[in-house]
Amino acid sequence: MVVAIALTCSFTACSDEVEHNIAAVDAPSFVGVSPQKNIKAGLDSILVTYDKNIFFASEDYTKITLNGEPVVSAHVPGSSNTLLIMANIKRGQTYDLRIPEGLVTGPNRMPVPAVSQTLTAQSQTIATVPVNADATAETKALYTNLTSNYGKKTYSATMAQVAWNTDEAEKVYQLTGKYPAINGYDYIHLNATSEGGWIDYSDISPVKNWHDAGGLVTIGWHWNVPVSNPNASTVPVTLYDGEAVDMDNWSNYLQLTDRTYKDILATASIGSKLTVYISNVESGAQGSIKNSAWAGFVDESGTSWEYFSISGDSYSITLDQTTLNEMKANGLILSGKGYTLTRVTVEAAGTVSYSFYADKNDFSVDNAVTEGTWENDFVKSDLEKITTYLSQLQQAGIPVLWRPLHEAAGKWFWWGAGTAESYKKLWILMYDTFKRKGINNLIWVWTSEGNDDAWYPGDNYVDIIGTDLYGHDGQEVSADEAAARFNALAYRYSQKMIVLSECGTVTDIPAQWKADAQWGWFMPWYSSGDTVHATDVWWKAAMGSEHVITR
Repeated sequence: MVVAIALTCSFTACSDEVEHNIAAVDAPSFVGVSPQKNIKAGLDSILVTYDKNIFFASEDYTKITLNGEPVVSAHVPGSSNTLLIMANIKRGQTYDLRIPEGLVTGPNRMPVPAVSQTLTAQSQTIATVPVNADATAETKALYTNLTSNYGKKTYSATMAQVAWNTDEAEKVYQLTGKYPAINGYDYIHLNATSEGGWIDYSDISPVKNWHDAGGLVTIGWHWNVPVSNPNASTVPVTLYDGEAVDMDNWSNYLQLTDRTYKDILATASIGSKLTVYISNVESGAQGSIKNSAWAGFVDESGTSWEYFSISGDSYSITLDQTTLNEMKANGLILSGKGYTLTRVTVEAAGTVSYSFYADKNDFSVDNAVTEGTWENDFVKSDLEKITTYLSQLQQAGIPVLWRPLHEAAGKWFWWGAGTAESYKKLWILMYDTFKRKGINNLIWVWTSEGNDDAWYPGDNYVDIIGTDLYGHDGQEVSADEAAARFNALAYRYSQKMIVLSECGTVTDIPAQWKADAQWGWFMPWYSSGDTVHATDVWWKAAMGSEHVITR
């Protein structure tokens, strides 16, 4: 047995001449880099592809360089033929990507040859003329000045206190000894303007004086519209006129939830009054106006209509947006005790109020671009009205950085409370109306909320892309956040200048500029009460910057 064991050992365990047959495999070959051109500014990914799976030690990422500087990170995702590189990219730069020989290896650990590739970051080529080929000479000259300074310097701007003044600009001058280059105005009170009145847009002296002193002009439009149909008849419309309903106890009721009643309620608007006519009213009588779930309506003031005391020959509820919407959708139920119900009517609001907000507003942007609607009639009338005032500015030789219908994708204004298609139609309706009326002193500024390209009216209708940035809860928008918004918009709209059309509680302009947020202009919103959008320190830093243009 001992001999047998020794023999076994001699034939199996003692030989080191075993041959391993490994197929010869060439080292992976470089295939390409993606993207190689128009790489997004900021922290972006670069994919380097080979023809075979590769190996790479992630801790060696510092040996991969762009213009001699280490990249942020690099790794091979899973089993892959791709090297994923993360790098900080600056707009307008050209980069030399270097991956040394042997840093990447193949399946057989054969070194991969060095890679050297030229990469280019995103850049902009700004359109040389405004979109309106018939723009006035002054307007074309302004556009040329803006483009010539774009990326080199930024224009300073202040916003009027929603009236027709330069109060904020004067404050900045008193603080810093310099006027901002641009003053902002607003046609917010178009529905109230009158010759010689408290607001009179026909008096262009506040704008002309600023312009004649060398200032530039931007105008926005918080477009106030009727929150309900101003043409609706105030004659009550009958909702119910059938048999009298004896509400002698709480078990009796009148249910108005059928389609017939909802069709009538569809004609009501915010401020409409629903009136219930009554007779045989007993002492201690009570009424009740319930929703289709048999619970009393609760209006926006918090008042419950579950039960309430009644007397006289009627009781009523004035509809706000909450009660109106619910009644339009589901109807209502009337009940109570100690009276007889004889009739129910709905009448239009006696006084029409105006608002530019979407909340508590029946005005529909979808209807605004639909022929035959009262909203469409109102829009066309207001466009005709405002051209009168814009024409005065044109005749005075004043070009305007025109910024209407802003922040649409935010949906807090009525012009953003419908579809993106309706919004774009409204923008184009305005553009075409002004062109037809000979208004050619406008440079058109569209305001983006960031990722809202679906709302963009199109390159043929927009000269400049604006964006509005506000800090919240005392936390300012950082320079990096501002640069990220700027570069994202510059990437998406490479032929358009990008401006900070509104801002508040943002880091100072020198820091933003250094971080690559090189806006065409910047405009803090005016301060109001305890809300300060730009502090004295902020303004001093801005107006003292070598990159900021003043008046």
